[in-house]
Amino acid sequence: MDGQTGLLLVSASESNANMFYATRFGSSSTFIYLETAEERVIVIGNLEIERAREGAQADRVLPLVQYWKMAQEKHQKPPGTEEVVDVLMRDLGLSKVIVPPDFSLKFADGIRSYGHTVEVKLEPFFERRLLKDELEIAAVRETVRHTEAAISGAIDSIRRANISATGILELDGEQLTSERVRREMHQYLIERDCVASHTIVSCGSDTSMPHEEGHGPLHANQPIIIDCNPRSASNGYYCDITRTIVRGTAPTALQRQYEAVLEAQEFAHGMLKPGANGKEIHASVTEFLDGRGYKTHQVAGKPQGFFHATGHGFGIEAHERPHFALKEEYAQAGNIVAVEPALYYSDTGGVRVEDDYLITDGDAEQLTTLDKALEV
Repeated sequence: MDGQTGLLLVSASESNANMFYATRFGSSSTFIYLETAEERVIVIGNLEIERAREGAQADRVLPLVQYWKMAQEKHQKPPGTEEVVDVLMRDLGLSKVIVPPDFSLKFADGIRSYGHTVEVKLEPFFERRLLKDELEIAAVRETVRHTEAAISGAIDSIRRANISATGILELDGEQLTSERVRREMHQYLIERDCVASHTIVSCGSDTSMPHEEGHGPLHANQPIIIDCNPRSASNGYYCDITRTIVRGTAPTALQRQYEAVLEAQEFAHGMLKPGANGKEIHASVTEFLDGRGYKTHQVAGKPQGFFHATGHGFGIEAHERPHFALKEEYAQAGNIVAVEPALYYSDTGGVRVEDDYLITDGDAEQLTTLDKALEV
């Protein structure tokens, strides 16, 4: 950036990953962040100003009321965000701001109307967000540890469950349902300051639909997919882990399907390194599974086989670059990625295995250590 250009964000950091990344300050209140070549400035209301001064990453934290009064005097009307940004830019000697693609069009047009240039930068707005530093890596490791424990607890409940005469799993005298397992996982996580939503505990034919969360009793001798990607409320970082298990005996066709997915994941792991092309990784994994006899097609309009991305980055958001899918996106040292090959068929059910990796200067370190036994 030159001396007259700044990066501008206007949002609540709890609902905007870029704002949280820039400030490392969690707030449900909307505030202004302006980053120049020389400094990072926050303008925020009295409700949060002292907390921001203590905890936000900024060179200056300024009172919104000060700029509100300046804007009111200059524009001779009760000011909105556009007027406040106008006087702030003039105060900092800026004539141009760069904003993210989700920036309010109303705000942008208003700022332009006061003679400033507003330019949109596509994501990633902060390129450095893709490359995790040691503190961020430690944060992800912490979230991974809690998530693995939650999934391990769920698997243990399924393992301990009795199999009724009708094949339904029962634990402590009650049916073991998707809802019950999910609730117990969420309870475990919330006690460790992690918040999960849309956790998948699906069974049987439901597993052939990747995002079916699951409902009703769990059954023996059928696939059960457990997929959990919580965010730590204390450090702000996600993880993403999936396991497929069977209580009892897995049908032979499902065992082979599972082995193919595990092999595909290891194949993808071997391709993870700086400069790796996500499009090539995805194409190679798809070809690998196809070579094992697992075709991707449709039956009565329903997709079968492997029909979603091989993986994606994550951090402050559950899905970040690089994506391993149909577009060319390149891995870099410092990326943290999830790799999740899968196979879904209406007759056998679904299999998905997902682990998390840190791409290093040489290859990739697997951050997840949760057991991958199919039968429990």
